[in-house]
Amino acid sequence: MAHQSRARRRAFAVLAALLVPLLVAGCGGSDDDTQEQSPAQVMQQAKQHFDEAASVHIALSTESTPSSGNGVLGATGTVTHDPAFEGDVKVVLNGLTATVPVTSVDGKVYAQLPLQTKFSVIDPAEYGAPDPADFSEPDNGLSALLTKLEGLEKGKETRSGEEILTSYSGTVPGDAVKQIIPSADEKSSYDTTVGVTEDGRAATVKVTGTFFSGTSDTTYDVKFDRYDEDVEITAPAS
Repeated sequence: MAHQSRARRRAFAVLAALLVPLLVAGCGGSDDDTQEQSPAQVMQQAKQHFDEAASVHIALSTESTPSSGNGVLGATGTVTHDPAFEGDVKVVLNGLTATVPVTSVDGKVYAQLPLQTKFSVIDPAEYGAPDPADFSEPDNGLSALLTKLEGLEKGKETRSGEEILTSYSGTVPGDAVKQIIPSADEKSSYDTTVGVTEDGRAATVKVTGTFFSGTSDTTYDVKFDRYDEDVEITAPAS
């Protein structure tokens, strides 16, 4: 009986020797995975997710409308890193607003202007709008705002639909914002808040500051989703 007892103890000892390293390794991996990142590291990771995605769906909007002048009020569509864009751009032209189907690919911007049935090549600067394909540009596009935040601080967690977002706030120099919204004042700074998902992707960006003369501060909201879908954007038939 003593021999059987010793045999059982040795068997348990062997089993423990096999299991303990696995349990320790599992715990160690969890500690590494949940290690607290600095706000700057979170923004760098979010930028990397955006820059490495084959495509990202974006929705830029504001509830403000200037009483005069030209400017971009919104854009909804998909960008790729070709670079290319396909979607709709909302602009204001001398107090009148219009939503225009736009495709930007191979360095040309095609728009179906109001009262026209076909696309034509345009210069978006004439309408106070950027080339929307440039939204995907790593150095001066939307993702560049994430790593140009100054005075960056981590905020609260909020729920957006089914996702939990952690907010990060700071200010972005006007010259960086102007690359996205041409009516921005390059000498100003813009209060900016980014909402980041649990897997490290930027989902929302809120930018507030001076965009139109004669108006109070304006807020632009940008939403990112549908990361990395297989999308092909081609020039529209003329």
